[in-house]
Amino acid sequence: MGKCGKVKRLKQQLNLISKAARQKPPVKLAFLGLVALSVALPQGAALAEEATASTSTTTTIVNTGNLGTDPSKQGEAVADSSRAKITKEQAIAKVRELFPVLKEATVNQVEYGIHNVYPAPSYQDVWTIHWQVEVGNGSHSFSSRVDAITGDLMSTYITFPRQGNKVYYPPKLTREQASEQAKAFLAKAAPSLSADEVKESDSLFYLDSQALFGPVQYDFSFDVLKNGLPSGFESIHITVTGDGEVVFFSRSEERLEYPSSVPTVSKAEAEKKFRDEFQVELGYVPVRKNGAISDWILAWQPVSDASLAINAQTGRKMNSEGTELTSTTVTISDVPAGTKIFEPRTSKVELTSDEAAKLVEQTAFIPEGRKLRYPSMSSDYRNPERKTWSLRWEEERQNLTGPMYFPAQTYATVDALSGQILEFQIEAFNYGEPREPLAPPPGAAKLNYEQAKQRALEWVNQLYPQASRNLKLIERGESWSRLSNGEQFRFELTRYVNDLPVLGGGVFITVDAYGRLFFYSVNHEQIPEDLPDSQTATVTAEQALQSYLDNFKLELQYNQIGGYMIDNTYVDPKVYLVYSPQFKDPGTSFQVLNAVTGKWVTTYEGIRMEPTRGDIEPKDVKGHWAEADLKTLVQYRILETDEQGNLNPNETITVGDWLTYAVKAANPYYTSYVLASPSAASAEVSMDDKYSQAVKYAADLGWIDPAEPLQLDQKLTREQLAVLLTSMVKYDRLAANFFGKDAFINQFSDAKQITRPGEVTIAVRLGLLQGQNGKFNPQRQVTKAEAASILMRLVKLQGHTDQPIASQ
Repeated sequence: MGKCGKVKRLKQQLNLISKAARQKPPVKLAFLGLVALSVALPQGAALAEEATASTSTTTTIVNTGNLGTDPSKQGEAVADSSRAKITKEQAIAKVRELFPVLKEATVNQVEYGIHNVYPAPSYQDVWTIHWQVEVGNGSHSFSSRVDAITGDLMSTYITFPRQGNKVYYPPKLTREQASEQAKAFLAKAAPSLSADEVKESDSLFYLDSQALFGPVQYDFSFDVLKNGLPSGFESIHITVTGDGEVVFFSRSEERLEYPSSVPTVSKAEAEKKFRDEFQVELGYVPVRKNGAISDWILAWQPVSDASLAINAQTGRKMNSEGTELTSTTVTISDVPAGTKIFEPRTSKVELTSDEAAKLVEQTAFIPEGRKLRYPSMSSDYRNPERKTWSLRWEEERQNLTGPMYFPAQTYATVDALSGQILEFQIEAFNYGEPREPLAPPPGAAKLNYEQAKQRALEWVNQLYPQASRNLKLIERGESWSRLSNGEQFRFELTRYVNDLPVLGGGVFITVDAYGRLFFYSVNHEQIPEDLPDSQTATVTAEQALQSYLDNFKLELQYNQIGGYMIDNTYVDPKVYLVYSPQFKDPGTSFQVLNAVTGKWVTTYEGIRMEPTRGDIEPKDVKGHWAEADLKTLVQYRILETDEQGNLNPNETITVGDWLTYAVKAANPYYTSYVLASPSAASAEVSMDDKYSQAVKYAADLGWIDPAEPLQLDQKLTREQLAVLLTSMVKYDRLAANFFGKDAFINQFSDAKQITRPGEVTIAVRLGLLQGQNGKFNPQRQVTKAEAASILMRLVKLQGHTDQPIASQ
């Protein structure tokens, strides 16, 4: 269950600053104890708001109760406007002053409290302002929050698009200048915080990569100090554009009670415990790029509880549920074969929604009165080649009360081809309104721990392919397994290959006291069978252990535990004084030690650390004529160094390479986008081709004709590049109909060798390509350095052409 302090902090930061539409599972740094966090991180899952068309301003005062966290706390989180020291009008005026772009925006509604976050934060003395902005023929809605007691801004995200084809590059502000602007903005936005209560964070990790063809944005994170100590969760995030506009501000919404800052346990005692109990384990780790697994490596990593924070008052490690560990003993055992074994469907025809629902209904118990609603089939983002049915059985929605009430519902995910049940929750959203306990089956007796374990293993055999061969049971003891006073029992199993664990390759299962399937979740990703065995490791356990210990330090700080879901159960948030393991070099937080090469490997390529972007420098570009452009493309993860840290700038590239660079510049998440785009899917390229996703996205942007096959592995020539560039700036019709006979091309002594004169003319006239000693050299192959330089010329061309370069 273990996660280092930095990882836990990342999860909470991501909840505040993630602007990507998709959700990703939390990152974990342990093979054992991969707790099934159905993530509703500190502020829960923000639910969709419907914009109103009214031009008038409406104020809504709601007595919310606690919106369903813990029945014992009913009434604590109350939105009572009589306590407000800042009026609604003052809150609106403050936001308009801070964001001048909202001068002409319409205020549709103002609410007292936070009603679109579930479960609601404990702090409800907040004005929530709903804005509407008209842009062209459409309107865009978003909200801001202002603390009704202090007048501090809590959040605003300027999401509406600006009209026109803007110039973004070069930015008007450097990162250093933007940092000063962010600090000045913070002082105005949160005047209740003194200068000594705010400290700029050493690093900011997030999963939202920027597009090179788009606005330049600088992201900043500030720690809010409490009693002089950093808070591992309460922070402020600000985004400033290259033009100097603040477009994003977010501050933690919880207001929790902080304990004393004086520890009972000394730092030396905590460090000794940390080092004495720290262990590493050998296993398989996926490496992700652009949201998809690109490789698997054999690596050393900390075991489950090795990097947990230590309670500074008791000296014991604390898990993600706030439980102090008296023992870190874990037992690993084989899974015995059951009498019922999962048999995948052999049909090549996908299940219908009714067939998928019937399969679940015949397998698991669904409470009476719940009906199937809104089934949907889609590609599984964790395994895009698999299609799954998302199924939900709900109670009738009549007579529902409360602004955030959810009807009781059961949820399942089913592989549309094999019929494998991948997810099952008998009580989805069970942290909402209290539910009546499920009635026991007629004549059934409650199970003890051992009986519940055997029933769970029977379920796993019935639901998971070759469970006895592929899985091992991870036991942490009966006290960890028991939930809800023994009304439920949870178990964890890990996928093994070659007798080694697979990170994230497990099964999480909860059965109720009568053995019914209550919660079930499996890893969706395809795990290859041909992974290297332990004999290929060259790094010993002792060497790996020392390498990790050398990377860690302990920091006394406040940590929040809770405010999220674990095993389908909501954990109430609480603040603890802890010694939190931190990486000495924040850049190694998402790296593992490759057991074969002995090198540190980044496992999530989408994660970047903003302050070190300028420090990324390939070994072989210093002094190169294209050094600056090459380094920029590395910083944006468009180009990558090899294992030796070299970029090989003079290496020639292929047609597929160029398309890959260009689409990465347009959209760092292009691989996810093409899965949902019908026009992208029309591109005639094999899925097995390494360039397939880039080609599909380029086709969707109109850069290439999807019906025309490309020689993707062929070396890219200057003339081919001219053709592709002309399509990218959307001047291909001009090239064919007007510039094809332009005398401009005759300036080159090799003009007769040019077969696409219109495209070459446009590329040269726009300054994207240049002549070389009086020649154009149409068949000369393009190097990586030349491609980088030309791509940056395209970036600087933005705003000077008729329409945005990377638009559809």
